[in-house]
Amino acid sequence: MTRIPLATSALLGAALLLSIGGCGSAEAEPGSPGAGASSEAPARRVVSSTATRVEVAVIEPSEARLQLRLPGEVEGSRDALLAASLCGFVERVLVQEGDLVREGQVLARVDSALHGARTSQARVELAAAERELARAERLADALPAQQRDAADTRVNAARAALRVATVTASRGVIRAPFAGTVAAVDAERGEVMTPGAPMIRLVQLDPARISLSVPDRDVVALTPGAEVRVQVGAAVGERRGRVAFIHPAADLQTRAFEVEVEVANADGRLLPGMIAQVEVSQPVGGARPVIPQHVLVTRLEGNGVFVAEDDASTEDDALGTARWRPVTVEAIVRSQVVIASGLEAGERVVVVGHRELAEGDALLVTREGRCCTGGRVSYGATVADGAAAAEGAAEGGDPG
Repeated sequence: MTRIPLATSALLGAALLLSIGGCGSAEAEPGSPGAGASSEAPARRVVSSTATRVEVAVIEPSEARLQLRLPGEVEGSRDALLAASLCGFVERVLVQEGDLVREGQVLARVDSALHGARTSQARVELAAAERELARAERLADALPAQQRDAADTRVNAARAALRVATVTASRGVIRAPFAGTVAAVDAERGEVMTPGAPMIRLVQLDPARISLSVPDRDVVALTPGAEVRVQVGAAVGERRGRVAFIHPAADLQTRAFEVEVEVANADGRLLPGMIAQVEVSQPVGGARPVIPQHVLVTRLEGNGVFVAEDDASTEDDALGTARWRPVTVEAIVRSQVVIASGLEAGERVVVVGHRELAEGDALLVTREGRCCTGGRVSYGATVADGAAAAEGAAEGGDPG
């Protein structure tokens, strides 16, 4: 019989005891401390490597605003070049440059003496024709009807000649068609003016007008009456105005639309020819969802966005599913898109990573913001950082 050495026997005995102790731990009762720790350990959800990392923004009703800053030229609200309709001798020029005139005031006279003489002559001829007609009527039985008709015709012709002479005489007197300021005088007493040659320029400076050239992408958002800010150098300072008129057709050369802005100018410091900077800030679309233009996805079937729906299998806000959402666009204001229908406040729209998405894709939200202010998304702390901090706290670690 072979004997086992004493040292070897001791080693075998120790191994047997360890084996028996291990079996006892495996068969511990459910109420033991070891079993309780194993059953209460938090289960971790492993995010699939196929999830798309995206950024989202929570929709809030906002207001799209058109912000423009354009140069413009100051003009008078009314501007007229005054002239005599007929050629003639300049008898008097009654105003100078810079004079303030009232409506109807006489500014100059051209051949008024000659036209006045012709008017007097027409009156004399009319008086003679009327006397002849009166005699014909008194001798109605003695004169043939032809002579009475001739006398009546002569009176009518004389009356017409007097009207012509009166109108011609009035055209020789240049009057102010409106109250304003004399901007230029291009005539001197003694000159002979040709028909229609400009003699006096009259402008109305209160209110003043500023002419702007607005691109077609922006003019559609402007409305008459919109308030604007006007800056014309440090000496004049800032003033308030309003959009007075938007021309219905674009300039054929520049393809821009002319917009006229009206500004109060009681002190007369805004002068024609000055260059002004006009700032327009106008709301568009009212309180509607507004998203950045790059977030909108265009497909053959229409426009839409992707929204992130929460994953029902977990409470982790960083996990979600992509859902396609068709939308109706109300207006596009530069980089802002006003949504008429299809989006509601509180929904999370995918704003980064949405170009490669398809319906039902798994999402890993790395950052969440609010949409939108001025067509831009504002961000706070990232969702991924918050999830990591919560996981570290659950494990008893230091999230910082």
